[in-house]
Amino acid sequence: MQYVMLRETGAAAGEIVPYFTVLLPDGTPAFRIIGEKNPVTGKLALVDCSGRERGRVLRVGTPLLSCHTVWQAGRKRAVITRNLAAPRRPYRFYGVPWKTRGDCFSGSFDVVDARGAVIMTHGRGWYCGRACVCVEARRREDVVCLLIAAVVDSTPGAPSSFQAKLPGLAGPV
Repeated sequence: MQYVMLRETGAAAGEIVPYFTVLLPDGTPAFRIIGEKNPVTGKLALVDCSGRERGRVLRVGTPLLSCHTVWQAGRKRAVITRNLAAPRRPYRFYGVPWKTRGDCFSGSFDVVDARGAVIMTHGRGWYCGRACVCVEARRREDVVCLLIAAVVDSTPGAPSSFQAKLPGLAGPV
């Protein structure tokens, strides 16, 4: 399945913060990603158009160094660690035999299994004049893949903004 994730700019409703609206390529709304912002912990939820939660992510840590547990249908599917100081593999997966391939800092990467088969493709693009995230995922893994994209793209500022701030990773300015 192909999805377009548009960053939401609306105001928070109490403790709940809107992060993304997830559309099908024809513009039909499919999901929303909402969450709670907190400096040390956080939650993201993928909800369908009827308001039913399809999956969630629980975060412990800071935006630079954190651990994210991905839940779907009441069971733990994967754990993702984020270390934005690691120049080669800032995201690592546990509980699934997956890894990233490509450049997570630019937002252009794949998630592949142990044999190299593509589970998810993530990229940046434009949709109706707005910057967006484009995700193509295996049908049976679409919820987990959208949550992985939410983890990568919900970091304050783009991941590439952290790369420029870290010593040894910044290119010529």
